[in-house]
Amino acid sequence: MKKTFLLLFITIFSLNIFAQKDSDERLAIQYYQNKEYEKAAELFKKCYDKKSDLYIYSYYYQTLLELQRYKDLEKVVKKQQQALPSSQRVKVDLAYVYERAGQPDKAQKEYQRCLNDMPARENAIKELYNAYLVRGQKEFAAEALIKGRKLLKNNKLFSKELTKIYIQTNQPSKVVDEALALVADNDVTYLDDAEAIIQDLLADDEDHQNYLTLKTVLQRNTQKEPNNNCYMYLLYWLYLIHKDYDAALTMAKSMDKRYKEDGERVFKLAQVMSENRNYDGAIEALNYVISKGSKCDYFTSAKYELLNVKYKKLTSSYPVRMADAMNLESEFRKLLNEYGLHSGTSEWVRKYAHLLAFYVNKADQATEILNNAIVAAGRDAREKALYKIDLADIQLFTGDIWEATLNYSQVEKDLPNDTIGHLAKYKNAKLSFYIGEFAWAKNQLDVLSAATSKLIANDALYFSLLISDNEEDEDEDEDTVSTSLFAEQQGGNQPLRYYAKADFLIFQNKDDEAMQYLDSVLLVSPLGKLADDVYYQKAKLLIKKKDYLGAEELLQKVLTRYGDDILGDDVAFTLAELYDYYLKDNQKAMECYQTLMRNYPGSVFVVDARKRYRELRGDFN
Repeated sequence: MKKTFLLLFITIFSLNIFAQKDSDERLAIQYYQNKEYEKAAELFKKCYDKKSDLYIYSYYYQTLLELQRYKDLEKVVKKQQQALPSSQRVKVDLAYVYERAGQPDKAQKEYQRCLNDMPARENAIKELYNAYLVRGQKEFAAEALIKGRKLLKNNKLFSKELTKIYIQTNQPSKVVDEALALVADNDVTYLDDAEAIIQDLLADDEDHQNYLTLKTVLQRNTQKEPNNNCYMYLLYWLYLIHKDYDAALTMAKSMDKRYKEDGERVFKLAQVMSENRNYDGAIEALNYVISKGSKCDYFTSAKYELLNVKYKKLTSSYPVRMADAMNLESEFRKLLNEYGLHSGTSEWVRKYAHLLAFYVNKADQATEILNNAIVAAGRDAREKALYKIDLADIQLFTGDIWEATLNYSQVEKDLPNDTIGHLAKYKNAKLSFYIGEFAWAKNQLDVLSAATSKLIANDALYFSLLISDNEEDEDEDEDTVSTSLFAEQQGGNQPLRYYAKADFLIFQNKDDEAMQYLDSVLLVSPLGKLADDVYYQKAKLLIKKKDYLGAEELLQKVLTRYGDDILGDDVAFTLAELYDYYLKDNQKAMECYQTLMRNYPGSVFVVDARKRYRELRGDFN
């Protein structure tokens, strides 16, 4: 019984002691946070005298620093050094006391002593490095890492930490040396680390000086050590992230021959260049792959991709040279004659028909090809539907609106719950918009705002709001709507009719006429609700005409004045792509992609913006 009572007494007594200890610590910390440093110091001293606890020491140390009681602090640090003799941090703490006390010579001597006494253990080296950094001693921090390499006999250790210091202290040449030292022995396992270092170096390289320095060093190294594959990989990768595609293509060809890559690298580079609107470079790359002959694994893919790139180049420029269009027509015809009409060539059949109708003035021939393709598609309902939509586009292009709406309606009826059916319904609604049946068009667009395809839903919502925002001027009698496209009518929402006609002329690739009608909208209603829509359309036309600065000015105007309207995210994304692909300003492009992600989180463009932002940052290289 006495033993039980004694045990209980000891337990209660111990709990009281711990409770008192916790109470003193909490009160001291509270004083410290309230900047009542004298009271905090008194309590911390009481706690620290009982036990040289590192946690309490840290608070006590900082409190005495605030009070500038450097003599007391020196004693505390030396006591802590005795308690924790292996702690590199506490050793540096003493040097910092001298520095704060206005004794620079003594401080430098103590900082150097820490470095001299540094043990050959990786964790201790990193601890000392971090302790130096906390006290702002970047030079000593770098020296600790360099000495640590020697002690551990591994020159590839601490590269990430060292380059961080070199970048902060503006020593780009040392950063380059660090990156290349990792692969100097041709060890490909360090390529990712070297690339990460280079990405950090180029992150704020606005004047491109670091890029030029690195490029020069790598070019020199590849010449001196041609057998070091890592140097070649890094140089090629550097060209890619800097979008120096001409140099990248030259090198890709060289690497293809040297490493017997069977055209793979060049083919993939062609795809990258095409995605970045560098169509001429992509065409050159694909022609190189094709020249390797039919035994090349990428021969057929390159032939298909070549037509795709040429098609994108032709359809994204203005004005289109008829000779270029006819040459491309000949190439499409040759390929389809060679490979036939089937599901595997459906994409090229559709592009060929579009080319014939919209650029070569052969609408009848395009119609015949599509009708043949519909028959050849057999029971493939979706493939047939796509051909019918293309056929309806051509009929609308030539002004045969009733046949066009019939084909759109058939596809919509056959595939009511499919994305293709939704596309047909959207195009039918646009047809109604073109001929001035605004109320009917809006009804169809409102239904599509819930479409499964976000892009279709987004476009439908835009045109629906476009119509509803301008309904206040609408006084047309639906029974008087003309059955021909854009017949002159008396009265009735003239600004919206001009805008609809401009939109149709853009569909017909008549950009100059479209620009005139867009200007007419501003003349008729300069302060109307269509102003931002007009500026945006004009900006896109200017991009086609390669007037990039004019397009930039208009896009910036829309973002500034109408950034909160429905077109805000479209404009932000278009501006980002303008900087990205045409003006080649990566920094501004990244800023615009960030603006889009931040200001328009629900936009359909957020996924593409995030992906492109990360690509520009180098995440996927």
